[in-house]
Amino acid sequence: MINADIIATVAAAIALGSAIVSVLAIYIPWRNTHDAEIFKEAVSALIRSYETLTSHGTVICPPTADRLNWLTAARHIEAFKSLKLRLKTDLYVTLCKENEEYWRHQFYLSLLRHSTYTFAYFNNAEIEPRSALVLFSFAAWPKGQPDPIDQINFRALLEESNYMRTNFGFREYLKKFPKYATET
Repeated sequence: MINADIIATVAAAIALGSAIVSVLAIYIPWRNTHDAEIFKEAVSALIRSYETLTSHGTVICPPTADRLNWLTAARHIEAFKSLKLRLKTDLYVTLCKENEEYWRHQFYLSLLRHSTYTFAYFNNAEIEPRSALVLFSFAAWPKGQPDPIDQINFRALLEESNYMRTNFGFREYLKKFPKYATET
C-alpha cells in the first residue's frame, strides 16, 4: 500500500510538472508575441505624433500652430505612454526606451531647441494648453533620469580606440577640460 501511495504521489508530481511546462510553453511565446505587437504600436504612436505635429516632417521648427495637430500629437504621446506601461518583457521594455529616447530628441529639435514661441503663436491657433504641456514635457529630458554618458569610462575609451591615437585635434581639444587632459 505504501508503494502505491508513493507511485501515486510521484505520478501526480510528474503530471503537475508536465502541466506547468505546458503552460509555460504556451505563455512565454504568447507573452513575447504580445509584447512585440504592443511595442510596434507604441513606436507607431510616436511616429504618428511627430508626423502630425510637424505636418509629416515638412514644418519642423516651430511646427505649424494648429490646434488639431497639437491635440492629436499629444493624444498619440499619451497612447504611447499607455502602451509602454503594458510591456512585460525586459527586451521590449528596453527597445521601447531606446525608441522613446530617439523620438524625444526629434521632438526636442522641433519644440525646444529654438523655443521662441510668442503668446500669439498659441493664442491665434487656440492651442489646447494640456496638449502643449504633454508635448513640451515629452520633449524635455525626464527629471531624475540618469544620463548614460555619465557612466562612461573615458580612460578605457581613449585607450581602446585606435582613432583616438591619431586624432590630434580632438586630443588637443580634450586638454581644455581638466578631467580629460590627463587621460589623453
